[in-house]
Amino acid sequence: MKTQFFKSLSFGLLLSVALLSTSCKENEILNEVTPTEADKSDKLGIPTKFDEIGFALLLEEYMEPKVAGFGYAIYNDGKEYYRTNGGDGWARKKIETPFQLHGAIVKQEIVTSTQFVTAVAVMRALEIYNLSLSSKVWPFLPKFWVPSDEFKSLTFERLLAHKTGLINYNDLTKLRQTVEGPVNNALFSTESYQNNDVNYLLLGIILPYIQAKKLADIGSSSMLNTLNKFDENFVDYGSYFRSFVRTNVFTPAGLNTPTLVDWQPWDHNGTYSPSLATKGYPSKNGEEPGIVKGINRFNCGVTGLYISASEFGKIQSAVAKNKVISATSLTNMKTKMLGFDNKLVGTKGAYYWKRGVGDNCETMIFDFGKVQVAVFANSLQSDISSPTVLAQMFENSFIPL
Repeated sequence: MKTQFFKSLSFGLLLSVALLSTSCKENEILNEVTPTEADKSDKLGIPTKFDEIGFALLLEEYMEPKVAGFGYAIYNDGKEYYRTNGGDGWARKKIETPFQLHGAIVKQEIVTSTQFVTAVAVMRALEIYNLSLSSKVWPFLPKFWVPSDEFKSLTFERLLAHKTGLINYNDLTKLRQTVEGPVNNALFSTESYQNNDVNYLLLGIILPYIQAKKLADIGSSSMLNTLNKFDENFVDYGSYFRSFVRTNVFTPAGLNTPTLVDWQPWDHNGTYSPSLATKGYPSKNGEEPGIVKGINRFNCGVTGLYISASEFGKIQSAVAKNKVISATSLTNMKTKMLGFDNKLVGTKGAYYWKRGVGDNCETMIFDFGKVQVAVFANSLQSDISSPTVLAQMFENSFIPL
């Protein structure tokens, strides 16, 4: 159910001037929260409820003066909310042809927020094929790769949590060297966190091999034979990865056209030229040309998902309601930070978030429990990727019953 709200409505909630402060610890803690009417009501024992309208207004009032364009979606217990078109500004400025407004249903590059979807897909694969987070990943590598002893000790959990110490050479021709060569011993031995794209790049290859090898175990070797012929053809690995995600994440999430969702510009007719897609701009009002969306056919486990805030919020909501993965898997994602960057602890509980920044785009997703939020901007003038910004808006959006 989609409910739209209009600017002519009057709301009494205003965004606090002071943003929430954070600690420097891994699990960030919100403190010095500006008291709201909801806080006062809680202290008096008066029950409160989340006000989707108030949150939408706060979000729009914050974003509209700052960025070239943005879209957002708010899901509360499975229902979608946004005001008017769910955003503002331009997906493509008037200097571009064709011109296009931004909003909740407008697709854009979401950069490394893509990794949330990859993590969900991997968790689903582990469920389907009876593997655990402690299972080793090396048996699911391309046939001719010879992993080092250090790599052989790595588990799905460590890759998903960015705790591997693997070396990223930023060169696909050297990816095999990442697996077969040395590691960063200080990070590897302590299992320390380092946000490293190579972990999710490898998961984009490993996931198809899970499927292929498990099928081979029951007598169907066709997929495995095909994969073993690729000889490091990363585009083909990506093809199998995307197919799995469409079937096992986008379809159970209830997206309208799950088989068409892509890591390049697409619509209901299929893929189209990146030159016609939402662009990333260096400024809100300038006339500099925007950055053209790329085609991510080889590193789709890492980045490049092209999707709207409305669609992404629907995925988040379905995951939260255990329509895609089990409650146990979702709990593991949260407690072990798999597919999330970190969490904040606020007055309403723990808030889990994932951000993506790049190509003049800035995206932020939040799991507030029953409430899921996706905000996508195509310029970098806001602080939306600072998690306290959305968390403060959320806390200021509770009203007495």
